[in-house]
Amino acid sequence: MRSSNRQYLVSVDHLRAFAAVLVLLYHGTYMMLTEIDRNREGWLYADNPLGALVAEGHTAVALFMVLSGFIFTIGTLGKDIHYGRFIGNRVLRIFPLYLVLIIMGTGAYRGDADLLSVVQSLVGLGNLPGSLHLGNVSHMWWAIAVELQFYLLFPLLSRILTRRGPTALVQLMAAIAVIRGLVWLSGGGKIAANSFLYYSLAGRIDQFLLGMLAAWLFVHHRDRFQSPAKVLIAATLALVTIWAFNRSHAYQEGRTVRLIWIDVEGFVWALLVLTYVATVTSTCLASRALAKVGEMSFSLYLLHFLVITVFLARNRWIEPTGNPVWDAFFTTVLGVLPVSLAIAAVTFHGIERPFLRWRRPYLDPDKPRIAAQADGTRALPDAAPAEPAPRPRTAERSVGTADR
Repeated sequence: MRSSNRQYLVSVDHLRAFAAVLVLLYHGTYMMLTEIDRNREGWLYADNPLGALVAEGHTAVALFMVLSGFIFTIGTLGKDIHYGRFIGNRVLRIFPLYLVLIIMGTGAYRGDADLLSVVQSLVGLGNLPGSLHLGNVSHMWWAIAVELQFYLLFPLLSRILTRRGPTALVQLMAAIAVIRGLVWLSGGGKIAANSFLYYSLAGRIDQFLLGMLAAWLFVHHRDRFQSPAKVLIAATLALVTIWAFNRSHAYQEGRTVRLIWIDVEGFVWALLVLTYVATVTSTCLASRALAKVGEMSFSLYLLHFLVITVFLARNRWIEPTGNPVWDAFFTTVLGVLPVSLAIAAVTFHGIERPFLRWRRPYLDPDKPRIAAQADGTRALPDAAPAEPAPRPRTAERSVGTADR
């Protein structure tokens, strides 16, 4: 069982590494491009799916959201969650590095910080007006706020999934979609798509829920999704879907299709997570090395933007091809990425990891596992998954590094 748990954790870390690196490539390519070719304006529209993946690399945030819902649910399905300990563990996971950045940022941009903005950012409302905006230091903090808001809801959502089954979450998503559509249409075209759907739990909640549904399928029907061919199909579907989104110009132009894209994007990533984690069990040296990047993904996510701005401030880029887009991409891969990984290793081991050891189990080990069937009916105790969820300590590790 312990070996199986380790294999599961490694495959999850692979996906976290992929998401963090994709965000870095996305930001690095666009920001480098604006300096290498200052006459260029507008969005990048790719002629192939891999190019579109980088051009729409913001989609990695959706993958992170799906992964959060997936990993938390894998570790808790069918168990009661001690709410206080769960939130306490999330604080230990997120806040050490976050607080260091707040201290550094307020010191550097003292005139842009006040007590109310600091408090607002600390209580999980950093994606709303009035929160801290500390230059490039705080550029990635909005996602922390969305994650923290989901953490407050997750124990309740987990209980609903356990007691009533996946149908209840599907119904919840449908209700949220109806309300969201009404709000969008009532705005008469004046609602900003990114503020409403991208930077807010109002849009992101669907992706968390899709991750939870993928976890339910993993626990109950893992064998049905276990196949390299199915991983390839899921990956191809994700690439083609993102390419189509890129060609539609929907992100930059804020079209109504963004209302549907939330769920389409979440679905393709949830399918990839489900098939990949069900299939990939390698623990070879290369696999473990990639997993280490996934472990450091929170540091990589929060700090890569600063690394990019340092490169730009010192005019550190290369132009080997003469094509501004390719030069921006190569500078990011060959320069920004290795420096960001090195810095992330330092901050993970020096700031994040010591606090991770303080976390406590938040699952009730004394109550029997009771999980609902697909139709919402209750199963008998201990009848749900053929392969039990990780033991509390292992589950702590799995959910503890899920955030970025």
